[in-house]
Amino acid sequence: MAFDNTAKKRYREPIAKPKLRIASPKTIDSVLDSALGRYGIKEDLARYKFVLKWKEIVGDSIARFSKPECIRQGTLVVKVKDSAWAQELAFQKGIIIQRLNKHLDENLIDDVFFEVGEVES
Repeated sequence: MAFDNTAKKRYREPIAKPKLRIASPKTIDSVLDSALGRYGIKEDLARYKFVLKWKEIVGDSIARFSKPECIRQGTLVVKVKDSAWAQELAFQKGIIIQRLNKHLDENLIDDVFFEVGEVES
């Protein structure tokens, strides 16, 4: 009876798997920060961060009746509940601009325009 070597010939040593180096985990904040920077969005988002802190910047009573909409050539457009609020906030425009620019760490806002529109509570 002859010894069959075909089984031995088919057997191969397992290929060693390359050892993966696992880098230290990155926070989602750092990943987003680099991705946004890569696509040139980071600066735009920084300019609009104040929208999230609108209540903190202008105060609770003003925030309930107003909502920042957009920035057009240095002018912040703010929706207000009615014309009475538009007039009241026009008197406080200088203070609002000062607080916004302080929050933004740059003089991005030159003027504020108040327009009557729907404001979500």
